[in-house]
Amino acid sequence: MKLTFSLVSFILLVNLCTAQELSEDLKIKIKQAQQVHQIPAIAVSLITPDSIFSYVNGKARFSKKEQISINAKFHLGSNTKAITSFIAMRLTEQGEISWGTPFFKLFPELESTSRSVYSDITLGDLLSHNAQIRPYTKGSELTKFNILKGSISENRYSFSKSVLTEKAVKKGTYSNAGYVLAALMLERASGKTYRELVDQTMQELDLEYFIGFPNKENAAYPWGHWDQKGVFEALSPEHDYKLPDYMSSAGDISMNILDYSKFIQLHLNGLLGTSTYLNADDYNWLHFGQSPYAYGWGNVIKDSEKMSFHDGSAGTYYSHTVLLPNKNIAVVILMNTASTEAVEAIYNLQQFITSQPQKSKK
Repeated sequence: MKLTFSLVSFILLVNLCTAQELSEDLKIKIKQAQQVHQIPAIAVSLITPDSIFSYVNGKARFSKKEQISINAKFHLGSNTKAITSFIAMRLTEQGEISWGTPFFKLFPELESTSRSVYSDITLGDLLSHNAQIRPYTKGSELTKFNILKGSISENRYSFSKSVLTEKAVKKGTYSNAGYVLAALMLERASGKTYRELVDQTMQELDLEYFIGFPNKENAAYPWGHWDQKGVFEALSPEHDYKLPDYMSSAGDISMNILDYSKFIQLHLNGLLGTSTYLNADDYNWLHFGQSPYAYGWGNVIKDSEKMSFHDGSAGTYYSHTVLLPNKNIAVVILMNTASTEAVEAIYNLQQFITSQPQKSKK
């Protein structure tokens, strides 16, 4: 499919969409939520088709005084799935793969050792959690794969081979493992590693990213926090907790609030009918191609009002994204804790932002 909006024109558009500040009233509300619910660092964006209003506040960790900068990266967790699906759609537009490409067309050597229930699974099935692949949403499930010592792509292949021998689950079951298999398909179809595909995409969009927890790239970036027997602990860059390398396509990308907001602005404009990096129709397919989960995005359509959304967390950070195309807005909230109280607080913030007109400083 041919893009109707050139990449050069898109980049010019993004450069014109300058970051602006949220209203003082909202900043106060954000700070209050942080104080009451122990949120060390938070980043918030209100996104319109042509503007991004952002605010960051807080510290990389509770024990330090230095404030984080607007360029500080946060972990996106499972909101990475929207990036993986985005890359997959780009490859379909370039004719390298399709939503209906069968997994075993690309990996015929694995079919004989896999359960027959998986014989017809496709790229689209994997991206929409309809391939009946086990969830692998708990870290304890992954310990048996600690023996994998190959390259990232080799580990992804070995993991996928093992998963395909396991008992199937119900269609629609949310699956991190499914996104591992999807990345494997993208690698074989394109001849590039998943990391190379992400690199290429982010370079073309002029966006920064990091695979892994952000403080492993820069100790001045927010550290993830968790509750250890009543003690609120910040995980240092040297801490051994991390996601396995082969799971990166399911939930291990970090970005700063400005660049992630630009990525979401792409989607918002696409849903409003503007072809940017992808064709407009393809953004609609990613967000609303099926319900209640399309491809990297959950969705709700009620009384002609559309909303797509996704949350992500590996337990120490939390990201929350909502797009409301009927209102011409999207909201992103990132923080470096995933406590129940903090998550409830950011949902309240999101509802406050989306329900009231903004009086923002320009």
